[in-house]
Formats: sequence, structure tokens, C-alpha cells
Amino acid sequence: MHLDRALFAVHALHDLPQLVAELGHEPLWAPLDPAGLLLPESPAITAAAVVGQAGEFTWLGLACVDPARTARSAARRLAERGRVGAVIGLHAESRRLAVSASLDRTPVLEIDLVKPSRHATSCLARLGGAEPGGALALAARAVEALSGERIGRHFFLAFQATLDRMASALPIGVPGRERRALALLQLTRVLFLYFVQVKGWLNGSDRFLRERLDDCLIHRRSVHRDLLAPLFFGTLNQPPAARGLAARAFGRVPFLNGGLFEPHPLERLHRVAIPSDAWRDAFDILFERYHFTVVEDAAGCAIAPDMLGRVFEGVMEPVARRASGTYYTPPAMVHDLLDAGLAAFVAGRIGDSEANALRRLEQGDPVALAQLEQIAILDPAVGSGAFLLAALERLATLRSPGGMPTIRRQILARNLYGVDLNPAAVRLTELRLWLAVIAVEPDGNPESVTPLPNLDAFVRQGDSLRDPLRLILRYPVRASRLGARLGGARHAAAMASGPFKREAARQLRQLELDAAGERLARAIADLECRAHECLADGRERTLLGERRGLDRALRRDLAKCRDGLRALRALRRRLTVDGELPAFDFDSAFADVMARGGFDLVIGNPPWVRAEALPTTFRQELRDRFRWWRAGSGRGFRHQPDLALAFLERGWELTAPGGVLAFLVPAKLATAAYGAVARAALALQGTVLAAADLAAAEEGFRATVYPLAIVTRRAAAPAGHRPRTALAPGDRASFGIPSPPEGPWIIVRDPVQDSINAFREFPSIAARFTPRLGVKTGANHVFLNPTSPVEPELLRPAIRGRDIRAFAISPTARIIWTHDRAGGVMSQLPPRAAAHFGPHARALARRKDANGGPPWQLFRVVAGRPTPRVVWADLAVRLEAAALVDGPSLAWIPLNSCYVMCCSDSEEAVALTAWLNTMWMRAAARAVTDPASGGYARFNARAISTLPLPAPVTSHPDLLALARIAINGTPVQAELDELGATILGLNRRTRQALANVVGVRSARGC
Repeated sequence: MHLDRALFAVHALHDLPQLVAELGHEPLWAPLDPAGLLLPESPAITAAAVVGQAGEFTWLGLACVDPARTARSAARRLAERGRVGAVIGLHAESRRLAVSASLDRTPVLEIDLVKPSRHATSCLARLGGAEPGGALALAARAVEALSGERIGRHFFLAFQATLDRMASALPIGVPGRERRALALLQLTRVLFLYFVQVKGWLNGSDRFLRERLDDCLIHRRSVHRDLLAPLFFGTLNQPPAARGLAARAFGRVPFLNGGLFEPHPLERLHRVAIPSDAWRDAFDILFERYHFTVVEDAAGCAIAPDMLGRVFEGVMEPVARRASGTYYTPPAMVHDLLDAGLAAFVAGRIGDSEANALRRLEQGDPVALAQLEQIAILDPAVGSGAFLLAALERLATLRSPGGMPTIRRQILARNLYGVDLNPAAVRLTELRLWLAVIAVEPDGNPESVTPLPNLDAFVRQGDSLRDPLRLILRYPVRASRLGARLGGARHAAAMASGPFKREAARQLRQLELDAAGERLARAIADLECRAHECLADGRERTLLGERRGLDRALRRDLAKCRDGLRALRALRRRLTVDGELPAFDFDSAFADVMARGGFDLVIGNPPWVRAEALPTTFRQELRDRFRWWRAGSGRGFRHQPDLALAFLERGWELTAPGGVLAFLVPAKLATAAYGAVARAALALQGTVLAAADLAAAEEGFRATVYPLAIVTRRAAAPAGHRPRTALAPGDRASFGIPSPPEGPWIIVRDPVQDSINAFREFPSIAARFTPRLGVKTGANHVFLNPTSPVEPELLRPAIRGRDIRAFAISPTARIIWTHDRAGGVMSQLPPRAAAHFGPHARALARRKDANGGPPWQLFRVVAGRPTPRVVWADLAVRLEAAALVDGPSLAWIPLNSCYVMCCSDSEEAVALTAWLNTMWMRAAARAVTDPASGGYARFNARAISTLPLPAPVTSHPDLLALARIAINGTPVQAELDELGATILGLNRRTRQALANVVGVRSARGC
């Protein structure tokens, strides 16, 4: 009897043994005295009985008024008595049933017996069968099945462990990375089938996969070769009419099509099978312990498709995840950015405001909705597919509130495009998009399932940054004239199934190769023409009648042309011989979209990777290829841009005129010097609609820096336009693009923005002082806190950023100072210091900043000269400065976690310290700093240099007096702030606005 029919058949307590039997446990009937259960807190129990068992695991049935409360109470009582089992509470009149388990936690599953939900039957089914660990293990499984407590975390850990075991079970002849890819492919297929199974599409059974596995194991057949391979390739990937006898034996199984159930190139290459014991463990430990739903489960008791993004992040190795900059994006952030992007695109097309455009879309306005019919949405770093999935759901909901399957298929075959370097990410994106389609299909009838679209024509594996022709030519090549044909072929390939599928895919591939060949031919012709022009210029006659010849400039240009021609011809040979290009090419793969100017909405959360984590050759390639990156990449890692900047420029290139770019990038891009050219380009070439600092969402974002959402339309900005500081269209808070436009974006509310702008009327600190980083050792373990004896005259107190408080410094380290008062390195060291440095000489000489001098030299030693100085921490919650002005402190050495400004005398240093410690300078500094994790910010030289410095500050007697009182330990913050406000001429409204800036106030006084 099917489980839902067994539930429907329960009308009284004596029907429960049959339900237990349906779960695979031994049915019993042993009546009990309800009074003996001692459940005073539960409503009346009219009857009780033991209705089944599985070894020492007991099923107790109770006829009662409140099934949920009674089942929970009885389960707790069993646990207190040391009994292991489950309790079924039944109220026959209302046809309600509840199940609980007897462990330290007592979750309850409530079931409507007349019309049980698929979720409820799925939960209940997982209580059935045996458990290798006995009764206690069976009870633990029951608790997991009924409650779903911490189900997400448990599932991720189980998936990771299963993937590792399955990969290690493959033959050692398969390379490690390919073993993992093969294991992930197999698990992904089975995971997808568990979602399909809850639809009732696998022969109408919720236990189809488990039953087939058990049958295979009982008859000692190979799970991989005798069960899964025929199911994948002979059944799910074949129309019913084309299936063989073995496939038909599976019963009523739908033809799903798609690309998930086609043999993968790795499978064709290695032809290996995962051992049956590994498959048995995968089912027992992973799939059968959880229940699945194709819709988001509000109760958190099932594995839903929206959880797969976290699975993707979890199964990536931590080192690989950090190296690739791949992070899970919270759904709320995805939806907000998508709505902002769609509203911006539609508003630009219909000439309305973004808020009105979004409202008209949600109200079903036909003019607004028509703009989305042919929209092309691209995520160039698709990751787990979050943005494409959200776009599918949003477009389907806007076009049809019910999100009909037909509408979703049309959107997949027309509107969504994605690229990712990681093939697992591409597969996961396809999986999530397919699940979004089947989620709205009717349950229970496999024959009615329409084959899924083939998404490999729209979601591609490749590197969005490596544009082979642009890297060689340094300029774009016109899109292929085959675009229209290629678009038709892509649509045909997406919808093809059965015997037509392979031919449609072949035609699409051939058209892509033809488009690539056409563009290569055009690029070669362009370079040949340029080379001929160089030679022709060399043959020209001068005014004296002599030939010009090939001067240095012409020889350089000619050499570049010839190098480019060699590279292009090599690409053409590879294309002709091997039928492939060495890198993904948007203008060939998506020639139809590029022919009309690009994508209408480019959206995503591209990888965030600091430059120092990138290979040197890749960094050089980025400099050669991307102007925004090249402009921001100076010497030294602190000047290097984040990889997200290259993706931002690439996304802008791929955005069509009038289209919209909507990206999540590191928030420091708004203020960092390396982002200056990018900020100017976005402001001058387009309309920056929103730049929203999402610092409050950092915890959910799970990245090491704060996210900034940028929404920009590729169209000239109207006069007086101001970008908003929030994602939501219609939000009135805005900020002004600075002049010149490459300046930092101060993304704060209007009053603070106005105040910061007003500060520009004063001279800046940069006009008089030069902030610089502190002393760098390059080998702290050698120079700091030496354990071996060193001459005392070489030892100085060393200041770290964490040692600095407002007006006070408490050094916690000592440094071996190997330089004289002028900063010159000592040519010789005294004997004990020489003995200390001797064993480290070779390592010291290999330091990045070493320039051939003595191995004990330090770097950036100007910050350590014994002159009056102001110091503050590079990384801090708020700006706090202190002065080194007299006595022993002049010899203290600020390290490179500090910044330093050298002053002409002590009074100047003390007054400047007081000025930086005012509330107003802290607010102004925080507004232009680069944010960091945990509420911290980087108060670097650029940020401090921009602060205002009115003329009287450095010699103001009242400021000096307050500073000296603060240095002696007396709090003077209120008086200091009042004096600073007077010097700046701040009114009450401005004071209030600046006082509310994060990082200004602190419980710690000055």
C-alpha cells in the first residue's frame, strides 16, 4: 500500500499497526492503560497501545484530543525513562495525526490524514527501514527526519563528506581534480532526481530510488553500471518510444532531456564506475537522511533548491574558494540588486523614473512588460546561479503571476545567459534553473512532463576576462555577421530533444566556430593593413627627397603588428585543426547578442580577489588587457586593484547602449585610489543610478570586505543628476559625483555629504603635510622582540597600530634600530647584533624591498626619525591620533600598521593631533576611508590627506591647551569638539549629521 493511502486508511488506533508495517517495521497490537503513561500536562488520552517495533525501537499509539501536544509529551516521558521509540498521536474525528521521537529533542510532525502533503509523507517515510546503529541510531534519524533541526548545516557537512569518500573511491589512475569532478557530477545527478522524486514522477513512488538501490544491492549488481547508468542515459535522456527493455523496466519515468543526463566528456575519457559500497553509503548517509522539496521550505525542514548555493560554496575547498573569490550571495541582496537593474533598464526604455517603472511592472502595465520580452540578462561570473535564478523567477512572476512552466521555458530559451570558469558552477546553475521549471509543473504524472530545455547553449564554461582578440589587438573587433543565424540556432538547440538534439547542437557549435573564424579573419586583415601602412610610411620621401625609413616608432609599431599576426594565425590554425579557441569569446559564442550592442542587463557578484593573490603572469595580462586595472596598478601590493575591478570593466564593455550594469563589488572601490579611473569612466560614459554601501549586510554576505552595489546605465547622465545611496528605486538619499569625477565617492546621507563638500573650502592636510606609512621590517620575527642578546643602544620601543589611543601610546614591542638619526643604515653592527642577524642574512637579503644594501637595513625609515610626529593606526574603528613630541617618545619607532606625519615642531604636532581627534575630523575621515571587516576602516594616507586644515589650527592656543590637558589624561572631548565646530563654522544640523557617522562616538573618552 502506498504511504499516502495508508495514512488515508487510518480511522482509529487499531489502524496504526498497518501504517507501521507500511514503514517497514514490525506491526504489533499491545493495549496499554492510558493512566499509566503519567502525562498530566496533556489533554485526555482515550486509548493507548504499542503498535509496532523495530528491534528495541518501539512505536506507541495514542488516541487523544490534541495529537501534537500529546505526542510531544509522551515522547519526552519515554526519553526520561530511557525508552527509545516514536509516538503517534491520533485524533480520529478531525483526521489529524502527529508523530514525535524520544530523544533529548522532541520534534513533532503533524499530518492531515485526508490530504497529506508530500512534505509530510516524505518526512514520515524516512522513519522507515532499518538503521545500522540500532534503536538509538534509528531514533536519531527520526529526530532529523521530523524536525529538520540545523538541517542545512548537517546536509552540507554530509554532502562534503560523501563527495570526499566518493572521489577517493575512484581509481588512483584518475587525476585528483578529475576524480572530484566525476564524483560531484554523479552526486549532482542523484540530488536532482531526489527533487524529481518528490514530484511523484519516478514511477509514482516516493521511494523509487531507495527501492531500486536495495534491489540492486540484494542481487549483487553494480549500482553504477546496472542501475544509475541505464537510468541516466537510457531512460531519463531518451523519449519513451526510444527506450530499450532495461529502461522500460524502470516503469513510468519522464523524459527530462536537459544536459544533466548525457555522458560527460570526463566519463567518456575515463569510463570508470564508482563502487557500489560508496553508492550505498551515499544513499544511507546523505540522500535518505533528508527530505527534499522543489519549493522553498518555510519551516526549514527540507532541502530546497535555494539551499544549493550554499552547498556549492561548501563543497569547494576553502583554499580554492578564497583563491577564486567565490562567495555565496544572500537572496535578499540578489533580489534587491535585480529589481534595481530591471527598473533601471525599463525606465531608460520608456522614459520614466525607476520607481515608476518598477511600479508599472508590478501592476502588469503592458508597455513596461513589453520591454522585458527580449531582454538579454548576463551574469559573467555565474557562481551558484543565484542571479539567473532570481531573474527567472522575477521575469516569470511579472509575466504570469503563477509562473507557468511554459513561461519559464521561454525565458530560459531567450533571456538568460551565464558564464563561469568553474564547470561545477555551470552545472549547478543549470541544475537550479531546471528545478525552477519543474517546481511549477503538476505533480504525479510523468507522461505529462515536457522535456527540459538544454541550457548549455546559454550557460557556458569559460573565462569572461580572457578575450583572445581584444588581448592581442587592444581594441574590439566588430561582432560576427552570423549573429542572427546563431541566435536562431541557439534557440533551436535549447528546445531540441530526442534524435534532433545532437544535430541542433552540432549546427550551433559550427556556427560559433564560423563566427570565430570570421572575426579572426577580420582581425588578421586589420593587422596586415596596419603593417602595410607602417612599411608604406617608411618608404615615404622627406622634404629633402630621402626615404624616411623605419624609425624607432615605426619599428615598434611594425613589431607589434607582426607579433599580433603570429598570435592570430596560431589561433586560426587551432580553430581550423582542433575546432576550438583557447579562450571563451563572447563575440563568437553570443554573437547574436553582441551584434545588437551587448547585453541589456549585466548583473552579478564577480570574484573578489586581492591582486597579491593572483599569479604574476595573470596580473600582467590584466594590465595589458584592462585600462581601468592598468591605471590603478602601481608598484607595491597596496596600490593593486581587486580582481572585481577587471570584471567591472569587462561587464561595462558587455553592456549595450542604454543597458544597465548592476554589480556587487568591494566597497573600497568607491574610495580607493586604484578605482579612480573606473569611477570617472562610469560617471562620464554612463549614468550612475545607485551606489549603495551594503555594510549592514556583511554578515550574511560572508566575505572579508563590505559589498558595494553599483547600478549604472550606459547612457549620458542628465544635468544635475545625483546617484542615490540605496538600491531601492525611489529612495531620495543621494550623493554628488565629485569634480573631477575620479575623486572618491562619499556615499553618505545628504547632510553629511553637504558637510564634507563644505570642508573643501578649507586647505587640505595634503597642502602642508605628507602622511606616510610607518617603518617596514619585512621580517618582524628577526627585528622585533629579539630573544638573543643585542646591544641595548640598538633597541627602541616599537609602535603598532593597536598600541595607539587618542592622545596616548603604549608600545608593546621593541625593535632593533639599525639606522642613524638621519635614517642611513649602519655599515657595521656591534658584535652581539651582528651575531643575532648572522643566521638570517640570506632570508633578509631576499625581502621584497631589499636593494642590495646591508641585510639588516629597514625600509621607510623616514617615519622613524626623531622629529615631532603625529601617528595613528592604519586599521581602526575610528580615527585616533597621538603625538611623539618630547623626551623618550621621540625615539619610538612607528611600524607599518601605523601612519605618520612629520611636523616642524612639537606645538604643531600637538595641535594637529588634537585636530584629528575632533569628532568632525573622525566623521570626515570615516566618510572617505576604505571599509574593512568587523566595523573597521583603513585610515590611509589618501583619506587623511583630504581632511580640511584651516589656517589657525596648527597654532591655535586653545587647541594646544586642550591637547596638553588630554595628553595628561583628562577627558576633553566635548570641549575639543566645540572648539573644532567653531573653527569650521558648523551649525547645529551639520553637527548632528556628522555626529551620527559610524566610528565617531566611542565609550572610551580622550
